[in-house]
Amino acid sequence: MNKEEFYNNLIKATDTVYPFTVKMVLNKLPGNFKYIVKIKSNFREGLEEGEMTFPDVEKLNQTTAPIDAKKVVEILWMDHLIPEWINIQVEDYDENYTYLSMECCGRYSKLKKHLYHIKEGYPPFHSLSPELPSDALNKNDEIISKFDINWNKK
Repeated sequence: MNKEEFYNNLIKATDTVYPFTVKMVLNKLPGNFKYIVKIKSNFREGLEEGEMTFPDVEKLNQTTAPIDAKKVVEILWMDHLIPEWINIQVEDYDENYTYLSMECCGRYSKLKKHLYHIKEGYPPFHSLSPELPSDALNKNDEIISKFDINWNKK
């Protein structure tokens, strides 16, 4: 995947996760975004052909300060190698920004066969809801009441 396509997929993931989160929460989330990136260590034993692990071991399991989309690409895109999956969700907000958490796989690949979430249309990103309080869902896992995005931080 080239750098521009990776950037565009990040924006598509943001444009997916933000509107559905806005519908779920009571908070007024700004339309400006910052990203908090965490690259996970490799959970699976061994690598398959076409895979490598994130080269900067010092950054594994570390969390970045909030950064913009272009900086995300600088950190994660490495000469067509990208994380095999990235979970993205709204984590927090302030008066200026909505902060999106990005949990990234520590395995990288150039090969499409290793990328997850292709059917979502913006691989390797997977849009997730924020953490839900137990009373926000009914028996069918449908949202029945909006909630404060910081419900679990109080």
